Amino acid sequence: MSLHFDSDVARLHGANQAVWRRGRGAICVMVLLALVACQSGPAREIPAPDQKVVPGEPADLTAQYERALTLLGAGDVDLAVKELEVLGSSYPEYSGPMLNLGIAYSKAGKLPEAEQAFKMAISRKPDSATAYNQLGILYRKLGRFIDAEKSYQRALEIQPDYALAHLNLGVLYDLYLQQPGKALQELEHYVDLTGESDTVVNLWIKEIRSRLGGAVRTTRSGA
Repeated sequence: MSLHFDSDVARLHGANQAVWRRGRGAICVMVLLALVACQSGPAREIPAPDQKVVPGEPADLTAQYERALTLLGAGDVDLAVKELEVLGSSYPEYSGPMLNLGIAYSKAGKLPEAEQAFKMAISRKPDSATAYNQLGILYRKLGRFIDAEKSYQRALEIQPDYALAHLNLGVLYDLYLQQPGKALQELEHYVDLTGESDTVVNLWIKEIRSRLGGAVRTTRSGA
């Protein structure tokens, strides 16, 4: 989340001195900041159409929900939290308000509350890949790297083409779990899915291949 990227970079610098000494530090930080930037906004997780709804409530929910997301997107985190807390308790059959409440809590530095909100979102919508991805980001911030790995993997079980989850998992494998081979697979998959010539990610991929002895593209990426 954008509010916390300074502490992420500090942790990266402190915990991965060997990485920095090999000259990867600048690339790693650039990737991490790019990752943060593309996932810091509200998640527009619309309730599934088959969820039970009390007659007359959907229109009210939509208007309030959009207002809360606008506040969150504008950086009015405290107001967004208040709106989303009301929505989360008023509409217990919907996952979206709890998902975004977790994002808002994380932006506010309330990480235990964020974890509970993401878990509540998942309990309301067990197939929410977005919620599992956000939970993985949170666990990475908390230093719970194995839990982060499991959360990203669960997001990808639900949605195998979820590009950001592949990117997040690649970041986790290389910078925190020291598994460059697995990181290479995930980063290559991210590039394949996005179809973008992401210079930063491709530089990172090239560097990992160099560390692995010039390994060719992995079988998973299909090249």
